[in-house]
Amino acid sequence: MKLYKLFLITLLVGCSSTTEEQETRVDINALDLTRDKSKTENYWVVTNRSYPKYPVSAARKGISGCVEFSFVIDKLGKAQNIQIINSVPENTFNKAAMKSMKEFRWAATKNNDSLQPVLTTLQLDFSTSPKQTVAKCIAS
Repeated sequence: MKLYKLFLITLLVGCSSTTEEQETRVDINALDLTRDKSKTENYWVVTNRSYPKYPVSAARKGISGCVEFSFVIDKLGKAQNIQIINSVPENTFNKAAMKSMKEFRWAATKNNDSLQPVLTTLQLDFSTSPKQTVAKCIAS
């Protein structure tokens, strides 16, 4: 009987744990600026831009691409509710891009003294050549 209880507790604890890939949704009353990303700069400016590590397997194959995110900049200047809305090629750069997004930081502008959270988007590009554009990302 004790073994059965131990097994049940282990199963419940294991099922309730989350992986790094899962994001916790935070209920934030954010201003939606996804249709006009330039307005984000009226509220927040990037203070820490994190450049993602290029996956070695993609670099060896010469694969370029992008990952586009939707997220909320919260009152602390951190990205919350991060969602991938486009990924080219699918899943190739997601892990590296997500790690990078979590390290970005923003500071409120003088116009945003109330620290108004905003919903916005950001695209991280991956290219093996500095001058190469990622046409597939722009077209999608």
